[in-house]
Amino acid sequence: MKISYILAVLPLLAVSQLARAEDLAAGKTLYVNNCQKCHGAKALGGVGAKLAGEASNWELAAFKNAVLNGLDDENKKLKKPMPLFGTVGLTVPKGKVPDDDDLANLFAYIKSLVKT
Repeated sequence: MKISYILAVLPLLAVSQLARAEDLAAGKTLYVNNCQKCHGAKALGGVGAKLAGEASNWELAAFKNAVLNGLDDENKKLKKPMPLFGTVGLTVPKGKVPDDDDLANLFAYIKSLVKT
């Protein structure tokens, strides 16, 4: 019984890992096209704030609020101005307001930069 259960679960784990890789790839594309210019290739900052530190430790909801509304994890205006992607939309694809999947993928990619 245990072996059949394990054999049934293994394909689900494999699919889960593939989905995670696809999410990081989608997040990387969003980051390169919309964030890297200001936040740098490794999210270490530049014109925009350093993300590979405090912001990468936020909860996803706080990250969404920052990207869409320009507010930090304490609901205060960000110290460095950035486009309010909830209002103006992304640069690429032009004008698209990022949805929950986009933001989760982007956040996962930024968190992965902390580890590299």
